Amino acid sequence: MALDAYQDIFCRMIASADYRARLVENPASIFINHELTEREQRRLLAMAIHPGMRVNTAIHRANRLTPLDQTLPFTCFLLGDRLGPLLDRYWMANPTENLQLPAECARFAEFLQQEIEAGRLDDPYVEEVLTFERVCTELRFFTEEELRSTAKSSEGMPAQVRIVQFRHDPEALLGALIKLESPPLLEERDYYLAIDARSGDPIFRVLDPEAVAALTGQ
Repeated sequence: MALDAYQDIFCRMIASADYRARLVENPASIFINHELTEREQRRLLAMAIHPGMRVNTAIHRANRLTPLDQTLPFTCFLLGDRLGPLLDRYWMANPTENLQLPAECARFAEFLQQEIEAGRLDDPYVEEVLTFERVCTELRFFTEEELRSTAKSSEGMPAQVRIVQFRHDPEALLGALIKLESPPLLEERDYYLAIDARSGDPIFRVLDPEAVAALTGQ
């Protein structure tokens, strides 16, 4: 049995209803790139057409969405109706789930950053909110070993203190998202938000450029 190929197709069938539909409509287009026996192909096709696969897909999506909702809630809210198609592409590219919250957060954040850089995701607020939530997740899941090995950040500050640059007023932007409201039209200029997680619960403070320079030594 070509176990790796068999498992890869099976995982993709669960992750994507579209992939499963393509397999049912044209099995050869899927199987041609994999070394599978006829018996393995028949088994995969039988599973693809089984009604229970829809339930598997629903459960799989709920499981994979949970880490993103817990680590990137504001980003997911901002994406709105765009989230579904983006998740389809992300899950197709990454059919194997990773339920470790910081790892899945980082992987999806990198995917969204690639979408932004490629011009497929155009939004005035997503990039800075994504960066903010990714930093918050990193600080939340700092291990004792990481704290010992990174006593200070690259800017000379404690490892549990970060500064995130915004292009829009973070108080107005994050304030709207906390209330699950669409952000108002905000003027663009440089803002800096310090996140201090040394005491456990993070403390947020908007800084002016002079304060940033004093903290970072730049």
